[in-house]
Amino acid sequence: MSSPKLIVVTGATGQQGASVIDWLLKEPAGEFTIRAVSRNPSSEASQALTAKGIEVVKADLSSLEETTAAFKDAWGVFGLTQFYEHGYDGEQLHGKHIVEAAKANNVKHIVWSTVEGREGECKAVSWTSKALIEDRIIEAGIPWTFVHIPMYYENFWTSFFAPAYDEEKGFNWTVGFLPDVPIFAFSVADLGGWVVPAFREPAKYTGVRIKTVVEFLTLRDLANQFSEVIGEKASLALELTPEQFEASRHADHPAAELMYLSWEFVARAGPDSGYRDKDQSLSINPTAKTYKEWVKDSKLVKDLVAKLKAPAA
Repeated sequence: MSSPKLIVVTGATGQQGASVIDWLLKEPAGEFTIRAVSRNPSSEASQALTAKGIEVVKADLSSLEETTAAFKDAWGVFGLTQFYEHGYDGEQLHGKHIVEAAKANNVKHIVWSTVEGREGECKAVSWTSKALIEDRIIEAGIPWTFVHIPMYYENFWTSFFAPAYDEEKGFNWTVGFLPDVPIFAFSVADLGGWVVPAFREPAKYTGVRIKTVVEFLTLRDLANQFSEVIGEKASLALELTPEQFEASRHADHPAAELMYLSWEFVARAGPDSGYRDKDQSLSINPTAKTYKEWVKDSKLVKDLVAKLKAPAA
């Protein structure tokens, strides 16, 4: 029998990396071994990985030396960079180091988390930055698969996208986008269902862009379907007109331009645009959850509903 393929997972304690690890763990014994890269192996998330029997190594992607050491003996790498945490310069540095470390270790396949940031696609720097790292991978000659990441269902239940609640209106969302324009979406917990097949069958997926989407949902769909599944009142607190959406580009906020350009591309990348491929996505990962299925099963939703409805202390 051949030796297991060692897969190194960057961003291992985040949502994407955690999903990839969970899906790798579902594979038959002896197929893969896993090494998780963490800046802080003593963190709670890192310790949880260790408890599952996963090797966790300390490496800051800002250090080429540490990244190269973390990739030692790797057959494959799941590569991830985080613009919103590290900014453009930090993301480019991390991408450069991931590519150089993979090349130095003769990595046989890299699966890269990306979005549409090329000519004619999204003009937001958070998207175009990803395309520049794609170019590095291609130029390095490392066999690759690019997995295009859609909006997470989870995004609408966390951070600034999360709903508010009051007894009269129920749950309501304030999102600066058009209410009835489809958004490509999935549960990030299902991401590994597209990443792992590329490691399992590299010949089939080398040079392939997996244009991931499970559903195209409008903001109104997100509220209405939640209401249908959970039985709670739900609505949109903000319903922008096209004119208001255009004006949002010039709002007095440092991220206004970036957010507008991101949403503007999402508006162009609907079901008939060809940017995302639902048939391709579901042929690779047919078990991926719809939004309704995810809401029904999601601990995140249940916990937030309970928290928001809890009487004030």
